[in-house]
Formats: sequence, C-alpha cells, structure tokens
Amino acid sequence: MLTELRIRNFAIIESVTLPLATGFNVLSGETGAGKSIIVGALGFLLGERANSDLIRTGADKATVEGTFDVTDRKDILAAADEKGIDIDGAVLVLKREIGSSGRGRAWVNGTSVTASALAEIGKMLVNLHGQHEAQSLLDPDAQRMLLDKSAVADDQLQRVAQAYSELSEIQRHIKTLSMRKQDAEKRADYLRHVCNEIEGAKLVAGEDAALEEEARILENTDELRSLIQGLLALLGEDESGALPALSG
Repeated sequence: MLTELRIRNFAIIESVTLPLATGFNVLSGETGAGKSIIVGALGFLLGERANSDLIRTGADKATVEGTFDVTDRKDILAAADEKGIDIDGAVLVLKREIGSSGRGRAWVNGTSVTASALAEIGKMLVNLHGQHEAQSLLDPDAQRMLLDKSAVADDQLQRVAQAYSELSEIQRHIKTLSMRKQDAEKRADYLRHVCNEIEGAKLVAGEDAALEEEARILENTDELRSLIQGLLALLGEDESGALPALSG
C-alpha cells in the first residue's frame, strides 16, 4: 500500500508531500488543480517512459519518491531479494529522478536499479488505470497471482516452484551433456581424419631428415642459380645458353 508520495519539480509542482491513509483515498479539485499531474508523477515513479519535458521550468531535475507498506506481500519481498534489495520492517521506498539532459536514475530502498527493474517492482505495487482500463487484469502474472490467492494455494505454489526449479536444473544438465557429446564426436571425427592422412602418406623411417635436407636446398635455389650463371659466364656460355665443347 502506498503510504506517502513526495514530488519535487515535476511539471508545475515545485514541492508537495501527499500522505495517504489506509482504505479509500480521494483527490478532488477543480480542473487544472493538478490531480492528473500527481497521477502522472506516480506513473513516472513506477517506471513509465519519461523525458526532460517533465521537469519544472527553472529546475535542473525532477524527483518523485514513494513509500509503500509491503506487509504480507511475499511476492514483492521475493522480487526485491532477487535483485539484492534489503527491506527493513516491510517498508519499500521507491525513488526516481530525471535530469535536464534526459538521463534518469532510480533507487529502491537506497539501492540503485534500472528503470526496467523499477517498473517490474512498480507494477506489483500499484495498478494504474483510466476509464475502461484495468491493466493488471490483462497481465498473465497478475492473473496467476489472483488465482493462487483465491484458491489459498501458497503451499502448492511453493511445491510447484520447487519442482519447476529442479526440472529446469535437470534440463540444463541434459543440455550440457548433449553439447559435450557433440564436441567429443567432432573431436573423434577430426582425429580419425588425421589418422587417415598419416596412414595415406606412407611415411618411412628417416624420411623427415631427407625432406628437411631437400627443403634446405630449395631455400637456397636462388643462390645456386646465381652461382651456376656465374660459372657459365666464366666457361664462355654462348647466347643460346649452351656450354662450349670441351676437348679430351
């Protein structure tokens, strides 16, 4: 339950603190009094899209902060715990601000969170809707929560969650083993190919030394060619490249 809403430099509001009591609360006033701005500020706090146009003229940032009593809301406590958020005394404080540059920041109980994380928790806290709308009623997660609560099925819910967690772990293990099997088969195919290549080469003892010597000679081909050409020149090679006849 929302117990207090604090708004600073949002739209035309400079600063306002709105305490809310248990039960039905009504905001009334004539057109232009700022009722819709307060609702808009609450939507901003709960993760709705925002830009720097929301900042009051002359201010460098807009800030909205809300305090919520989450007593007996195990779902919210679990969601906060998953995100590393500490809840002391079943009180949850959401805060969001946006600067003139358009960059925004958000916190839950003093812990910095992303806008998406804030929205995830926000939709569990408040159901904002206008005429002919009921947003949470269209949300499958909210539908399941209402069904579980109406059936008083907390124990069954925990057992199903535990079973699902164990099944997911088994499926992950099976997937890991399957990938390892595929990798082993690929490795075996490669090694068989290498073995076939080695057998097809018909290697003999000492062949490696002979190949190294041949490679060394080939590396010196240019030098040998130059030496031969120089030798031919000394022996009087003719223009055709034929060596002169030598008498016995």
